[in-house]
Amino acid sequence: MSAAPRTNRFEQPVWFGPSSRPIFGWLTTPRDGQARGGVVLAPPVGREARGARRAFRRTALALAARGFVSLRFDYRGTGDSAGDLGELDLDTAWTDSVARAVDLLRTCELDSVSAVGMRLGATIVGAAADAADLSLSSLVLWDPCDSGRNYLRELGALESLRREHLDASADGSVETAEFVFSSSAADAIRRLRLSTLQRTPLADRVLVLARPDRPLPEKLHNRLEQEHVEFEIAADQAQLLDVDPLHAVLPQHTMERVVDWLAASRSVRAAFKEPLGARPSIVLADDVSPVEERSMQLGPKGLFGIVTEPTDAPHGPLVVLLNVSNEEHIGPSRLWVELARRWAARGLECVRFDLTGLGDSPWHPGDAEPAMYDQRWLGDMVDVARTLRPEDPSDTVFVGLCSGAYLAVEAGLALRSKGVCVINPPIGIDFLYGTSRMAESKHVAFRSLATKLKEFALRLRWVSVIALKVCRVIMPSMYGADALAKVVDNGSDLFVLASAEDLSPSKTSRRFDMFFSRRLLAPKNYDVCFVEELDHSMHAAEGRDRAIAMLDEHVLARFATPPAAVADPPNDLKEP
Repeated sequence: MSAAPRTNRFEQPVWFGPSSRPIFGWLTTPRDGQARGGVVLAPPVGREARGARRAFRRTALALAARGFVSLRFDYRGTGDSAGDLGELDLDTAWTDSVARAVDLLRTCELDSVSAVGMRLGATIVGAAADAADLSLSSLVLWDPCDSGRNYLRELGALESLRREHLDASADGSVETAEFVFSSSAADAIRRLRLSTLQRTPLADRVLVLARPDRPLPEKLHNRLEQEHVEFEIAADQAQLLDVDPLHAVLPQHTMERVVDWLAASRSVRAAFKEPLGARPSIVLADDVSPVEERSMQLGPKGLFGIVTEPTDAPHGPLVVLLNVSNEEHIGPSRLWVELARRWAARGLECVRFDLTGLGDSPWHPGDAEPAMYDQRWLGDMVDVARTLRPEDPSDTVFVGLCSGAYLAVEAGLALRSKGVCVINPPIGIDFLYGTSRMAESKHVAFRSLATKLKEFALRLRWVSVIALKVCRVIMPSMYGADALAKVVDNGSDLFVLASAEDLSPSKTSRRFDMFFSRRLLAPKNYDVCFVEELDHSMHAAEGRDRAIAMLDEHVLARFATPPAAVADPPNDLKEP
């Protein structure tokens, strides 16, 4: 098995930190091998991290152009790092993640190391600088949270506006959009606080970027005035974090200001060394059997992916976990990471990857942002299957949610794959399938119309059902197929999970059910499992847990090695 050549060797995925709990990060370096310093980029947590990921990647690339080596990373239990949100002393684990990121950059023998933290990431960086002498040259607190307590309170308030019913948990856990913090995790987050930090100075110079609609609390403002601090406004921050991640807009002005401010420090370019302790792969031994993870460049485009497989030879088909909307490869609520590791422990090889223009796949300044349902993505999935299963690309199971479900169906049809698992497929999936056929036309006018129709389906998903009925009359050859039924006709194993809220555009009335969702209510040759309490975006933990339990059972029963056939785990993993 071979990976395609790396398309940008100046962005390097690495794991670092202790082998028992490795941390995942991205090292971005200047192209000329000369650097004036290093910058640790500490992201927000939870839902806010999703919108900020693109902003941090673009910031890292801009910093590299100005002569900085940067490291953006996932805290313990988040993203692609090891661990989970149920760990004890999560606050200590997260501040330790920052300290280890700083230590890794120092092994490059850079002239100085600085840090940028956004939202709760700013709080975590401050706590890390307070707990240990990080000797930071510069520190940017970007839209900082005064405390973890305020952070959880704000997220809870936003979630109560998004959902009709949100009950407080009796066990002290806190549920936010997609993420559930256990009572111990919530208590640990509440211990994080900027205004009570003891150590000063936190850095030689500090920049605080506050939002005009969310001014700093007086106590925090007074504490920061003890530093050599500059206060400025991040007026474009709301467009990044206060909207659905699908509609997030990069805060270009604030990103440029962060880079300019860091570059204003006095420093001289010098050759830097490769970091010590950075690893291209890891072995995790928390499950039934140990699993290995490694990053790969996939297909001719060099798409970024992480392959998870048993340390012994894998058995069964390749499982491909697809992007959701414009999100990165970790999946909603980090589900793809958790499922990949669980299924790999049962013998399956799994890959989670980023489609063209998304997440950490190749991107270059000047590239247009990918449009939803980008036609290039259909080829990406085939490329990944052919890279990892060159002898038989059909020996693949595609798993997707929402827009990823549509892509899973397209890939399953293109390869006649062994299986397709879809969660909440788009209401207009047949409309999208027919429109993609139009996008392959030789005529420019048809291709242009297809792009507009896909945008139409995204904005007005219920109206696209009506449009499908019209298109089936005037263009039956292109729009006549039932895509899900065709998957089954091709011999693929199809598993469909759906939310009842997708049956009708009206939440209070189901009288439109048969008109809008006949395909889901009366499928031709397959079954649809409606999951109680499952919402379309899988924000609600209860419905999400039910759906994932059903998906997990299906995949393991159909494709994984039976437990009795799995080799005994090493002695150090057996129960005492």
